[in-house]
Amino acid sequence: MRFRKILRLVFGLLLVAVLLHRLGPAEVARTIISARPDCVLIAVSVYSITFLILSTRWRLILHDMGGDIPLRSAYQAFAGGMILSDITPARIGELSRPLLVREEVEMSRGLASVFLDRLSDIITILILGACGLILFFREGVIAIPLMLAIVALSSAAVLHFRRAISERLRGSDHLTPIAIFFEALSDVNDIRFVMLRSILLTVIAWVTHALRVYILAISVGQEPSLQMLFLLLPLVSALSLIPVSISGLGLVEGGMAALLASQGIPASTGLSIAFMDRMVTVAFHIIAGGRAASRVL
Repeated sequence: MRFRKILRLVFGLLLVAVLLHRLGPAEVARTIISARPDCVLIAVSVYSITFLILSTRWRLILHDMGGDIPLRSAYQAFAGGMILSDITPARIGELSRPLLVREEVEMSRGLASVFLDRLSDIITILILGACGLILFFREGVIAIPLMLAIVALSSAAVLHFRRAISERLRGSDHLTPIAIFFEALSDVNDIRFVMLRSILLTVIAWVTHALRVYILAISVGQEPSLQMLFLLLPLVSALSLIPVSISGLGLVEGGMAALLASQGIPASTGLSIAFMDRMVTVAFHIIAGGRAASRVL
């Protein structure tokens, strides 16, 4: 397991090295150094609002399952989970969130809440990504709607039959933990309202994600389309779910550079913005969630 982690880290660093070699490390460094500090600080402030929205989304899901935690605890646990997602492939570190609030919420409810939380993320990414591809590129739009349909239909089936699945699994001792997980999902009475509210909050959060990257671009004298960032940045973020590197290292940066290049921004500058965004988000995760993450590290 440790060897695989090292291999993924090395692969991510190699991707970064290739990007820097092709685009010029000196040019990337100069662009980052030239960034306006006031814009960077504003970007950090915007990200703090993003976290408030996302932690509120998760806290509301927990509340609908009968688990109440203070907003501060949810905020810190969310940030702590993001720290662990920053050092794990496919961001599976976010599954650690229930461990960070285990004294306030039982594990089965915590895991079920993270499942619904991540599901709303995935559905929103596919919806915004499909709209972005149709609006800006008008090609390659078949795969995304198809994936959205598959995720939506399979999720709807699982959520609709969650009580029946729980009862069926209860018959096997080996499957009892999974049955308890579905029982926690059954605690949510109006699952459709919960998912619609979560998706709406996620859409709002993506507005702030796009605004953060837009402000970082302004800090180095560039001005990409905010609408383009709002619709297509989710697809770039989804590259972090590909488990070939740690937290999509190299993949996300390359994807963001390519996305910004479609707006006429030089690739080296786009890569600089991507690195700045990585530094801003990781630093914020450590500051806001370092104490919480230390409990499971």
